[in-house]
Amino acid sequence: MRTRAELEMEARRLEQRAHDAREAPSDRIEKSLTLAGLGVAPLFTFPESSVKLYAAPNSEVLFTARMIRHIDATEGRAGLEYKLTEEEFISDPQGKLVRHYDPIGLVTSDNVMDVLSAGFQRLDEDRLWERVKPVRGRFDTTGFTESERAEAENEIERYASEMELSSSARLRVKSDTIDLLEGRLEMGDFVSRTVARQECFAAVQLTVLSRQITESIEI
Repeated sequence: MRTRAELEMEARRLEQRAHDAREAPSDRIEKSLTLAGLGVAPLFTFPESSVKLYAAPNSEVLFTARMIRHIDATEGRAGLEYKLTEEEFISDPQGKLVRHYDPIGLVTSDNVMDVLSAGFQRLDEDRLWERVKPVRGRFDTTGFTESERAEAENEIERYASEMELSSSARLRVKSDTIDLLEGRLEMGDFVSRTVARQECFAAVQLTVLSRQITESIEI
């Protein structure tokens, strides 16, 4: 779990590192400010994450998806731009690589905080999915008795309680948990909504929205 202050501190460090590289001699700029796909180190690399893929609810693992994400800084027309890139590897239960998806850009912004937050959001989404999916899988396969349903709700809410959620956000998660188990809310929507409600990310989203409104007014 990360706090808003920790994200801001990391963002300032990355921004300073990128600016230092831009001010370096010209023969070093190309090495520092290029995409990692060209063989140079990225500005920031997130911890690897993985998600199990099942053939059917509550069945054995069919594949495992492993995601590698990083941030690159490039020199754009208006200055530095930051880009979140993701590369995905699919392996079978024996660990053999069966598919590889080339790196794709997920988020690009001139504000490193936007990109850093987006990367950590995806990490948290992967982790929450891994914990909630088996609970939902048990429900899809056999259903729940009233007592099992209450236990499932408590289990999911316990996972969510480890996140930095406000009191009002916890109430919304509780409502979403019921909708999830009753089939009115998809897993992906539940996970993304829950993670985005963390205070560290909610503040970033408000800042982005405010900046977009300001830019539209100026235009």
